[in-house]
Amino acid sequence: MSRICYLTGKKNMVVNSVVRRGKARAAGGVGRKTTGITKRVQKANLQKKTIREAGELRQVWLSAKAIRMLSAGPVGGIELV
Repeated sequence: MSRICYLTGKKNMVVNSVVRRGKARAAGGVGRKTTGITKRVQKANLQKKTIREAGELRQVWLSAKAIRMLSAGPVGGIELV
């Protein structure tokens, strides 16, 4: 089972980590310079929860947003247990 939200489809994202040096112009410097860019993984806030779907219990990965949606009430015949 991959770590993808069962309802929203959220998953990990690959983003850039930017390292800068120098003093900002607004603070009296000559400006900030980029000295390095590397890839990193920004992880989705996924949690393993049990849901009831069509009368059947199953464990799935849900994002925090999906958990809030389900705690407000059933969505599309899916409810938190």
